[in-house]
Amino acid sequence: MILIFLPSELSCLNATTADLEFLREKLPAEKQDTLHLSMTEEDFLANLPNAKIVLVWTFRQEWFEKAPHLRHICTPAAGRDYFKVVPPPTVSMHYGNFHGTIMGETALASVLAVSHGILPFASTMKDDAELWPRKEATTAKRIALSTVAILGFGNIGQAFAEMLMPFGAKIIGITRSCHPELAEKFPTVELTTIDTLDSKLPCVDHLVCFLPSGKETTNLLDKRRISLMKNTAYIYNFGRGNLIDENALTEALSENKLGGAVLDVFKTEPLPIDSPLRKAPNCYLFPHSSAFSPDYIKLYFGKIAAEIETNLN
Repeated sequence: MILIFLPSELSCLNATTADLEFLREKLPAEKQDTLHLSMTEEDFLANLPNAKIVLVWTFRQEWFEKAPHLRHICTPAAGRDYFKVVPPPTVSMHYGNFHGTIMGETALASVLAVSHGILPFASTMKDDAELWPRKEATTAKRIALSTVAILGFGNIGQAFAEMLMPFGAKIIGITRSCHPELAEKFPTVELTTIDTLDSKLPCVDHLVCFLPSGKETTNLLDKRRISLMKNTAYIYNFGRGNLIDENALTEALSENKLGGAVLDVFKTEPLPIDSPLRKAPNCYLFPHSSAFSPDYIKLYFGKIAAEIETNLN
């Protein structure tokens, strides 16, 4: 049985019967009748003993005892820190890798909005201190004249790069290791490793981050590294909130040592009401929503159907 339990308070993240039929059509005929969509936890637990594959947002450690046939836990979530369970050796974990389609657009929209003044000057026009900030508007810099560094050049970073390339920016892809196939796929992108980050930061206009959480990424963008950047540069974070020293970022923004920031993730979520980021100048905040889209579940089901057919036996 392929058991699906994906309830969410957000409609775009909540699997429906229409999504179930979409998945059914994508699967081989012999697996189409093995699908079951649970709408309640009670129904999910009742069917769990017969499940070989589960598609879930969450899974509890004690549920493994109820699932003797379980072999694969699959989730749309991309973050490896999402599940707090230790699966038995017979069970493998599978995370979503389809988010680049949505998050790439969100990142591109953000960079465009900053480059053309839509974000900074739309809010300035509402400030009584400066009703007509036309002189400052001339500092806006087209993407074609900019350097965009993508910190975290995995599936999402690569999707963003593909969307960004037609605009003519100089693109730097920063990754843990540069594989030959990446250079073949992105011949116009300057590929480099994360140990060169300090040398790249001074030339960057837009630093767009998609890094996962982990000890090696915590406060990677600290006060020292932020100080290496241009005072007109922007930082965008769509990965995980542990990446940035938020106090150092707030200080840099408040002292005009950085152009601005677009943040979708934070160290503490929801972002505390007293967070200094809420009042920092040119700091644009989003509620961890860069991957939201009406077709979220369909995109995931399209990907997972291919995995079920080829790998999840």
